[in-house]
Amino acid sequence: MFGMIGFVKNLPLTERALGLSLAASSAMLAGAHLFEKVGGLVPCILCLDQREAHWTALGVAAAGLAASRLFKSKLSAAAAVGAAALVYAVSAGLAFYHTGVEYGYWPGPAICSGGADLGDLNINDLAASLTEKTDAPSCEDVQWRFLGVSMAGYNLLASAGLFALTLFAALSETRTARHVRRTAAA
Repeated sequence: MFGMIGFVKNLPLTERALGLSLAASSAMLAGAHLFEKVGGLVPCILCLDQREAHWTALGVAAAGLAASRLFKSKLSAAAAVGAAALVYAVSAGLAFYHTGVEYGYWPGPAICSGGADLGDLNINDLAASLTEKTDAPSCEDVQWRFLGVSMAGYNLLASAGLFALTLFAALSETRTARHVRRTAAA
């Protein structure tokens, strides 16, 4: 246990941020799938969009860590942590939008209303079907809350925190790289 803590402390900030991103997005996806498969909660369209953001963040973090370790490249880790920050900004934006829909601050997309049958689609009806209801639950209906906060609300908090962490790591590494370049040029 203590050997692992020492190993993590010796990693550069970018790699620690990517490792935390990898672990956090993995845990959030595992939790979402457990709520669905074991808890029986059916995700709405916006829930599925939020999952896509975490799958993307997981891939970016894994690729950044692999590139950093394989190629001993600080630049690849800095680029990956910057990309992860962008993905978490999108994730936080999606979660903010979904939370606002749940609280009735603004309407959700028409496809998020739930309950209607799309029937047999053909290519001519495809454009029209984008504004029709699906059989997924409504994005306005909160299926689970803990301490008054929905899953979208917790995703908002986690994504905003991960955005702050990855942005800080990216900016810190960028500052360090500039300093190294300036001292090398002098």
